[in-house]
Amino acid sequence: MQKVLFSCARTLLCSGVLGAGAWAAQAPTMLTIHVTAEGRPAVARVYITDESGKAVKIPGGIAYTRLGEMHSIVDRSAKTGLPPGKYKIRAEKGAEYRSVEKSVELAAGKTAQVDVDVPRFYDMNAHGWYSGDMHIHRDAKEMPLLVLAEDLNVGPDITRHVGGPHNETRPFPNTSLVVVDATHVVSLQNQEVERLRTGLGAILMLNTPEPVDAKMTDLWPLDVDFCRWAKKQGGFVDGEKPIWKNVPVNVAFGVLDTIGVVNNHFHPHDVQLDAEKYGSMERDKPVYQTVAGFAQWMIDLYYSFLNCGFRIPVSAGSASGVMASWPGNERVYVNLDGPFSYDRWFRNLKAGRSVATNGPLLEVSVNGNPPGAEFSWTKPTHVKMTVEVHSQAPLDRMEVVFNGEVLRTLPATGRTVVKESVDLTIGQPGWLAVRCFEPAAETIRYAHSSPFYFPRDGKLPVKKAEAERWANYIHGLAASLDEKRAQATFQEAEKIYRHLAEVTEAGK
Repeated sequence: MQKVLFSCARTLLCSGVLGAGAWAAQAPTMLTIHVTAEGRPAVARVYITDESGKAVKIPGGIAYTRLGEMHSIVDRSAKTGLPPGKYKIRAEKGAEYRSVEKSVELAAGKTAQVDVDVPRFYDMNAHGWYSGDMHIHRDAKEMPLLVLAEDLNVGPDITRHVGGPHNETRPFPNTSLVVVDATHVVSLQNQEVERLRTGLGAILMLNTPEPVDAKMTDLWPLDVDFCRWAKKQGGFVDGEKPIWKNVPVNVAFGVLDTIGVVNNHFHPHDVQLDAEKYGSMERDKPVYQTVAGFAQWMIDLYYSFLNCGFRIPVSAGSASGVMASWPGNERVYVNLDGPFSYDRWFRNLKAGRSVATNGPLLEVSVNGNPPGAEFSWTKPTHVKMTVEVHSQAPLDRMEVVFNGEVLRTLPATGRTVVKESVDLTIGQPGWLAVRCFEPAAETIRYAHSSPFYFPRDGKLPVKKAEAERWANYIHGLAASLDEKRAQATFQEAEKIYRHLAEVTEAGK
């Protein structure tokens, strides 16, 4: 891969222009903010609010305003002019740091300085886990500072976004990687095909050196065709989220490397529940309409595909730049079997050594192996699972799941740190995973591991009802769409699920 080293000329973010009206009537004060993390100069996400709670951004630098979220990125130090009054300054730095807040009263014509040191409460890198966000829509020039601000090891920036109303006009980057430092990398040759409402959903195609052809209708070519195109280039395909109508077809043909079980519908301050508005599948249970139920819907759909015998690792993405989240609010941690490298990170993600989260920091192993590990099953077998969680807020629950059913509930309620070693008996072939949740409020934060696999004769069991579910779904989907060119592909996908159901029935 072609690489370019990142060299950032660090400058103070200054406001050289004062506002009119009330600003002009008062002598302003100049506020200087110094940011450190564990005592060392750092990049962080900073919030300034006045006495009324109104957010104030720092002019001249990277500022972000989306759907009630307003913050500025401070690179070690920033200056801004503000009218006299009382202010709160809060600094945050990704999932592994606690926020820190200070108050300051600014007097007319005076200068003031606020020093904020952001404390780290857990270091995932030190335990072999490295983070990434599969879905970022930010200015490529901002990305090096953004990954540092959120301590995000891998930051793929979507530099070509096509489909529906998206008509990409920017030149496709000829550089693949920006190496920020030894453990932070930005990639640029990443693309999204997104056709919502009358289309079938979205896919993310990462590490693709050639730009995708933007000439398409809402239905043709099918997303599976774009996935195959990306993989021929050596690209990586993420299913973005499991609720799209394209997912059963893409899963059937094995073109998804991962799927976003934790995704951009979960914002820091709310959850975007109106999924059908954008053309998702219909929710078939009333409980899925709630904040907690929405997360369960994502998870249950994911389980349904696993229960058809497919192996699909979990991923996560924020869609920062479109949604209210910052990069890494939804992130996937990948366990590495050696020093950090971009290529190794993607290789291990594809192998399923991953945990997706928008909150709790979850680590899990079985017999010392990370998620994605396979244990050939011939008879009931005993394994030792080790689980460790560090979370900002007390947990609501933690569960071990086998073939989609809760096998064990671990003692976690009300705790922010959980360390458990559990002996499990695997009585039949299948898949095993761990999930944990913080209590649902205006949003919900949760983590989910990729599965551990226990195949018999190299195959995972298939639940007939789930295979029939997707066969019937694709049959109905094909009948509802006026796109004759797609019918053969839909029929082939339906046959795959029908065959899975028949083989399962014959093996009973």
